[in-house]
Amino acid sequence: MAKERIILLGSGGHAMIVLDILEEMRKFDIIGVVTKDALNNKTFMGYKILGNDDVLSELYQQGIKKIAIGIGGFKNNSLRKKIFLKIKKMGFHAITAIHPRAIISKTVKIGEGSVIFPGVVINSSAKIGDNVIIATGSTVDHNTIIGNHVLISAGVTVGADNIINEEALLALGSKVVSGITIGSDVLIGAGAVVVKDCLAPGIYLGIPARKVTRKVK
Repeated sequence: MAKERIILLGSGGHAMIVLDILEEMRKFDIIGVVTKDALNNKTFMGYKILGNDDVLSELYQQGIKKIAIGIGGFKNNSLRKKIFLKIKKMGFHAITAIHPRAIISKTVKIGEGSVIFPGVVINSSAKIGDNVIIATGSTVDHNTIIGNHVLISAGVTVGADNIINEEALLALGSKVVSGITIGSDVLIGAGAVVVKDCLAPGIYLGIPARKVTRKVK
């Protein structure tokens, strides 16, 4: 069975992880990398650098219709969202990359362009939106809904029956008990424990988590 021809977008740390996942999946023919650093390097992790964003239209015309997004986030996921919407407008399909050592219930639904790292556990009937990152060792319990463009960092615990709205970010090691709603553009700080709804945009820190700023961006 022929492998799908794809390109990787980005050449930073997140792109390294995405490449590892794609190689472990063994279903893609990665023809090269598109990166803003194209002038400085000829290869990335053993793959040819094809150019910067200017070559995307040409690659599409050549029949390359699928992209793996190797751009991550830190304080927010806004750049990744911008890139996702850009490539979709151009006609590309964003690859959903799921590491084989993630444990995911057969009843889970995962949207386009999302990346699931090794060691992740997602339990029954959870719904993961488009362009979501769930990083190493995080857990998402049953019936939780995660919106588009959400970033869940490593070691995060999300309980059951939660709603995590679009562009929320849960930083390293944070915890969300069951039955909670996290609003759009909310950042839950590293190690914070969420025991009640965090609806207004802003940064929430501490145990229990409390809002400390009005805006994330």
